[in-house]
Amino acid sequence: MPSRREFAGLCSGGALSALTTLTLGSPGSRAWAVAAGRTHFRAVVVGSGFGGAVAALRLGEAGVDTLVLERGQEWGTSPTRAVFGSQERVSGRMFWFRSVARWPGVLPVPVRPQPGLAEVSEERNLDILCAAAVGGGSIMYTGVTVAPPRSGFEALYPAQLSYDEFAARWFPRAVAGLGAGVMPQDIYASPPFTHSRLWDRQMRRAGHPPVPALSTFDWDVLRAELRGAVRPSAIAGETDFGCSDGAKKSLTRSYLPRALATGHVQLRPLHEVRTIRRRPRGGYALQVRRLDPAGATAGTDEYTCDLLFVCAGTLNTNRLLVAARDRGELPGLPAAVGTGFGTNGDQMGARSTLLDRTGPSQGAPCASTFFFPARYPQPVRVESWQWLGAHGSPLLFTLLLTVDRDNRGRFVHHARNGTVGLADWDPAHQRPSARSLALYQEDILSANPGLATVALNYPAPFTAHPLGGCAIGECTDLEGRVHGEPGLYVLDGSLIPGNVGGANPSLMITALAERAMSGIVAAGG
Repeated sequence: MPSRREFAGLCSGGALSALTTLTLGSPGSRAWAVAAGRTHFRAVVVGSGFGGAVAALRLGEAGVDTLVLERGQEWGTSPTRAVFGSQERVSGRMFWFRSVARWPGVLPVPVRPQPGLAEVSEERNLDILCAAAVGGGSIMYTGVTVAPPRSGFEALYPAQLSYDEFAARWFPRAVAGLGAGVMPQDIYASPPFTHSRLWDRQMRRAGHPPVPALSTFDWDVLRAELRGAVRPSAIAGETDFGCSDGAKKSLTRSYLPRALATGHVQLRPLHEVRTIRRRPRGGYALQVRRLDPAGATAGTDEYTCDLLFVCAGTLNTNRLLVAARDRGELPGLPAAVGTGFGTNGDQMGARSTLLDRTGPSQGAPCASTFFFPARYPQPVRVESWQWLGAHGSPLLFTLLLTVDRDNRGRFVHHARNGTVGLADWDPAHQRPSARSLALYQEDILSANPGLATVALNYPAPFTAHPLGGCAIGECTDLEGRVHGEPGLYVLDGSLIPGNVGGANPSLMITALAERAMSGIVAAGG
């Protein structure tokens, strides 16, 4: 196991910065200046989340001259310091240019607007959370790496996509690339995971034996936390706004360093793509705003490319593409772009246990999951969840995801002010999954004396899993090539048809991107 000194070396700042220096030269050098001044690349990838990181790696391995543009910052880590804010230490660093904090469990206190970790977009009837950081959602998610079951997959995705092919090839490749594994027994048996063991016991009493969930947490870092060698982060329940000690195997530790190490990929943080247009002679031009770490605009540049991979996350990919289509800058985009938005059928449930202790804290990694194909109105997956602020409180949390084929919204462009927003999203869209949650809670309560359901009330309905808008097989071919715009690709959550099919999005996005990039590289575009 790493010593405290070795751990500090692994965690302090810069794996990506160091690799960029190796491939481009030292900051201030002539090589750096020449490289940093370039604005034309064979391929540009917008966004460094799950889809963008896969695209960057596979393009780099193929020798394609590639630039990754990321609006957010690269966040370092520390074994002793709270790098990120959290529900208990609210900071402007948590949010992308907000003046008042807003998210479930976060006090709505004033904060300094800055290019922070997460954007909370207050859409009509729905708050949407999306990452703004090098590594995208992998900095903020809870690491669960599960595949949709066959039934959910085949209910939602084009028939030409083979579940057997994904199960045999693409899911395993994505799991390996992300570095996912199940929680080891010594960690599962530790005090911060008392809540996980209790959740599992309640499930078994109800006749639903849970199975271990793959996760991208670094178990050696959690062991260091348990020994007191580093500041508690994951075992204390930090996850929604990052783990300060690097306890997650985020994309900054997997796909992105490998992409930069090819020598064919550059990464430019704090570069926000504002518009996209087709060039008259082919390829694409992007208007990009450069930011400084405090959030001030440092300049605006035009970048050009032959191949454009839009992987900005569901919210921002839809913003860019819907606006470009309606303004005539990407006139070939299908009319269906912007439609089919969904929240993955996600619901959060809590129950109070009056007879059992839940532990001194609730560790962040999810230990267990179970899928119900037909017990409730919709097919349902449940996962053992946690609460950072538990501190021994007798509360257990469940993330429930449904296979919802019906409830969708769309993104529309408002020409008057140039914005793109979510339309046709009504609170009724989430009632079927809420009903499934209520029935699941009744199921568990009936088999476990001493439990009570706890209502969760937030300022607004919310989702951290926005999906859809550029659905595979409808707006794109089966490898993410956007219909009507040669050389334009989408490889992020907007490719998923509004619902993963009974799973968290990260593995499905990664697997779809791996499959797509294999075909794109083999075909030369």
